[in-house]
Amino acid sequence: MTTICIDRDGVIAYDGRETQGNRILRDNVDKKHNYCGRVFVIGGDVGQMPAFMDACIDGGSDKNFECSGLMIENGQVFEVFSDAVPIEWSGEPMAFGSGCDHAFTAMDCGLSAKEAVKMAVKRDACTGGRIRTLKT
Repeated sequence: MTTICIDRDGVIAYDGRETQGNRILRDNVDKKHNYCGRVFVIGGDVGQMPAFMDACIDGGSDKNFECSGLMIENGQVFEVFSDAVPIEWSGEPMAFGSGCDHAFTAMDCGLSAKEAVKMAVKRDACTGGRIRTLKT
């Protein structure tokens, strides 16, 4: 899947790996999407992403998407999970995707979001490729 995280400084970091099952498709995918005046950094089922982003904008859905990540609207950061209900980011480190456990541990140990994604790359086969950052 992927690893996306945000640290206490508001820096978002995410990898560039796209997988299908156990197969690596690409390692240079930009998971940041400018969509309807918002910025999304999301991972999951690529085919569901447009409907997922629409549902996030609409405030949620009864559908359970296989997507999650972050939405930025007017400078405010929101966490978005499978139900697409935006939850205002608390300012605490947060991580999403298959490498999130590794990223959480790294940030708990004081590492930045980018360093946390690097740690997830070491241990999660579905995380890899180019690491990008975005300051909120």
